[in-house]
Amino acid sequence: MQHDLGILVLSCDKFADLWKPFFTLFWQNYENNSPYPVYLGSNTVGYEETKIKTIYSGEDRDWSTSCRTILQQIPHKYILLLLEDFFITSKIDSVKITQSVQFMQENNAKHIHFRPTPKPDKWLPNQEIGFYEKRAPYRVNVAGFWDREYLLNLLIDGESPWNFEIQGSYRTAYDEGFYCLNVPLFSHVHVVEKGCWFPEAIAYCNEHNIVLELDKRPVLSNLTRLKSKLQMYYFNLMIKVPWKFRVKCMDILRKLLISY
Repeated sequence: MQHDLGILVLSCDKFADLWKPFFTLFWQNYENNSPYPVYLGSNTVGYEETKIKTIYSGEDRDWSTSCRTILQQIPHKYILLLLEDFFITSKIDSVKITQSVQFMQENNAKHIHFRPTPKPDKWLPNQEIGFYEKRAPYRVNVAGFWDREYLLNLLIDGESPWNFEIQGSYRTAYDEGFYCLNVPLFSHVHVVEKGCWFPEAIAYCNEHNIVLELDKRPVLSNLTRLKSKLQMYYFNLMIKVPWKFRVKCMDILRKLLISY
């Protein structure tokens, strides 16, 4: 059964060099007979491929403004939003996509993470889906399934994707309808951070004969790479602590600081 879904790869002109390697891996792992159309969100630069429709946002003012302009041009109720610097490294199950959209329709879901990060507050019985309670941190993730209208209303001009995930979680604190998949929809390798290539991504692409334009940006320095790994380690460690306990500790600390 086909549902009203479009797959959007959100990008911008400065990452145009990633499009060919991204879509090379995407089509290797995505079923060509899938009924869901694929869109590329760009500023002004197009991408010539018959299976992809490029949607333009115009001059890049900020991430959220460009995202809104692109979403307004997509004629679907639901969006599977992907990022161009997440190179897909495993098969994408189109049946899982259909099941996820059907779940959104039947449960008035607003957003489903494409992977269980962070872990949900509770797994639904007989479902491969978990839900996030109200006020749960990181319940908003750019990538994943979205109710398009809800996402449009959630966006605020001037935000970066990182601001959006943090502030968006606050803005949705008292809304229901936030979920995640039990098993990731796909595996991926993160290609670019802070405008630099990840060495691991270069190694993966070399191994799989994926051509990168390495002269477009520097390789992540060892120091920056170490900082990134430490930050990710800290984040993964923190999200293992139940969020209600973390919030309670922060409230106690805040009260102590104010009283002091």
